[in-house]
Amino acid sequence: MEAKTDLSHPIEYVRQNSDIIGEALNQYGYIVIDSLYFIVIGMLSVFVLHKLASRFLYPYLPNARLARVVFGALYVLVLVVTALIALKRAGFDTAGFGQIAVLLVLFGAVLVYFLLPFLPKLPFIPGHMIETGGVTGIVDSISSFHTTLRKFDGTIVFLPNALVMASRIQNFSYTPTRRIELKLLIALDTDPAAAAARVLEVVTAEPRVLADPAPATYVLNADATGVALTLYCWVNNADFLPVQSELWLRLLALARQEHGITLASPRQEVALKDAR
Repeated sequence: MEAKTDLSHPIEYVRQNSDIIGEALNQYGYIVIDSLYFIVIGMLSVFVLHKLASRFLYPYLPNARLARVVFGALYVLVLVVTALIALKRAGFDTAGFGQIAVLLVLFGAVLVYFLLPFLPKLPFIPGHMIETGGVTGIVDSISSFHTTLRKFDGTIVFLPNALVMASRIQNFSYTPTRRIELKLLIALDTDPAAAAARVLEVVTAEPRVLADPAPATYVLNADATGVALTLYCWVNNADFLPVQSELWLRLLALARQEHGITLASPRQEVALKDAR
């Protein structure tokens, strides 16, 4: 009857047994706090390693699969070792269990390395700029069910992974460099060779343009409206839009100079016939 009364009045039960509860907290509280401390430190270490590897390592490694498996195994090992340390400090015997856990992690890493090529995967990682399903943006996150894209106007788009895998995917960040293509229409009375040389001078003066592959200009077409001059140069992915804008500004400034290049103006000639 007394136990039933205690269960129906938990606050009263705690008040009556406060001495026993306080003694238990004094005896085991530090063990719980100490264990949680190690677990939190381990989880933070895994999080920091993952962020650093995703930003500075994965995009630049030739064998990204091996790196991902190694770091994935490292993440799991950090968590396992952290949990084992916490259990040991709590008074549990982890000698045999710890060896088995480490062996299981290593065996799983080897198994994943050989099975990974046969598993379907998306050809991008968080931070890549892609275009898929008519949406262009930065990959914010990837889950088991959907991919989150952050568009350039700040809005978020959630795309089902099944739709993404069935759609055409253009990854602008898959390679570290990207080609800029600028098309100019030069007036017929302008020397094409001299104009191409002046354009190359402007492009090579931009320090963000890569020297390898070297910038190049080609005359791809010529008709009554003018000479089609096309410029190709390579830049790092992060410099694509700023350099493209800067090159256009410099070429337009060159066209306004006295001894620069003359851009062709679209024109149409209409011949009138006397019907008489």
